[in-house]
Amino acid sequence: MTKFNKLGGTGIMGYISPIDTNDTYAVIDPLYGIDGFRNVETIDDMLEIPEERRRAGMIVGINGGERYYRLKNIEWTGEITDWVELFFQTSLTQDIKYVDKEIPSGIANDDNKVFELVYEPINKSEHVYLNGLLQDIGEDYIVNGKYIIFTEPPMINSRIRCSYRTL
Repeated sequence: MTKFNKLGGTGIMGYISPIDTNDTYAVIDPLYGIDGFRNVETIDDMLEIPEERRRAGMIVGINGGERYYRLKNIEWTGEITDWVELFFQTSLTQDIKYVDKEIPSGIANDDNKVFELVYEPINKSEHVYLNGLLQDIGEDYIVNGKYIIFTEPPMINSRIRCSYRTL
């Protein structure tokens, strides 16, 4: 047993970065960052990362770390569906409020698609129910700030409820 092991350490032997000279991507690249982590300005820039520079599981920061995405281990289509957005808790002491079954303001009248919440939800924390059925974000509605925007306007007298987290 080595002195290192006696101190509670673990010896690791192996290469930290690729040394294969046949690699088609650089370990350090001024545009794409270091190995499996990239920083780009926009989602469009992320979608334009060449396939030879993509690695399943790679993480991409958008606009200086405003948002982060991980590349799925699938056959890529070049669309946003190739990626999963990651969420990080920024502070353990942040006070998060839970809002349950809020009735957003707006009239369900076969014409109106936009309904307003009291607070702005934390990104993708909302659960929107239309007549008791959970709706799918991106398919049935989107959230823009405090606004729920339905793809199709809810029918007259529809019941809309939203539960979400906010800061």
